[in-house]
Amino acid sequence: MAGNAAEPPGDHSPAAPTIAVPVQPAQIETGFDSALTFTGRVEARRLSRLGFEQPGLLAAVLVREGDAVAAGETLARLDTAALAARRAELTAARASAEADLALAEATAARFRDSVKDGAVTRQALDEAVEGARAAAANLRLAEARIATVDVDLAKGRLVAPYAGVITARLADEGQVLGAGTPVLELQDGAAPEIRIGVADRLSARLVPGEVYALSLGDARIEARLRTLLPRRSATSRTVDALFDPLPAAGPNAAALPRPGTLVSLSLPEHRQAAGLWVPLTALTAGERGLWRLLVAMPAALDTGTGASTASYRLEPRAVQVLELQDTRAFVAGAIAPAESVVTAGLHRVVPGQLVRVTGARAAEIAFEAR
Repeated sequence: MAGNAAEPPGDHSPAAPTIAVPVQPAQIETGFDSALTFTGRVEARRLSRLGFEQPGLLAAVLVREGDAVAAGETLARLDTAALAARRAELTAARASAEADLALAEATAARFRDSVKDGAVTRQALDEAVEGARAAAANLRLAEARIATVDVDLAKGRLVAPYAGVITARLADEGQVLGAGTPVLELQDGAAPEIRIGVADRLSARLVPGEVYALSLGDARIEARLRTLLPRRSATSRTVDALFDPLPAAGPNAAALPRPGTLVSLSLPEHRQAAGLWVPLTALTAGERGLWRLLVAMPAALDTGTGASTASYRLEPRAVQVLELQDTRAFVAGAIAPAESVVTAGLHRVVPGQLVRVTGARAAEIAFEAR
């Protein structure tokens, strides 16, 4: 009968997997070299918000944002009309005091000559002498009051305490200002400094006076470590390292970084941890915040064709990422030495699937030997 006809001879084994995935043998290491990066900021050596010591009406602001100013240059003025009138009044009072003193001194001189002849009593001479002293005191008082007004007039001018650049204008003409109200912001024109917070355990590796390479985005500069502050930040628990940037040499040298620029310092460190390096393409998101690798475990072997048709079953392994470096990661997990880790193509396979592997002959031999 047709139903009992003998089936043609052939291979009744399951069809070999059609999907091939690249693998690499797991090379377990006892640690890895890591570059710890600390970020800081370029800072002006001095940054001041300037205001008047006394209240008053702002009469003029003589500079604009971006202007370079010299130390002692007048930047703004208050309305000092009332002070000028007061000074004029005191000047007149001083002139009156000078006249009173001149008259008192002349009277005392005449009385000294007259007391010898008996024309003036000793009492009258004493009164004339003391009157001259009182007139001299009144003159000194008038001069002191004028000096006080002169100080107030001087404080009506806002001057630059050091050379720098105006970075902000905070008030305009016509405003009535209180004492200390900021009018302008002045940034020191000297070369800036760099402040970077470094982990306390690594700060001992930094040596004041040494030159270090710092990163500003894609650019790099050299800076000399000036000092490590003798305290630790209460919030970040880091130690502030202060660097002086060094100007680059050559006609095409870049300018020093501007205050506010982010700067980073990298310090190498060797960390002890058992794990292996894998390409980032070998990782997929796992459960509970962990990552997952797929390991190809031998399922069957066609001894006639070798590794190219060997069947492997994919097993998931949870791992923890300890370090990321460009295109690879150092991971720790339940991975045995020489196991075949799938390095790419994870979007085409799922755990438990039978696959063929490429580049796994060394790992296959290791498994066959166990």
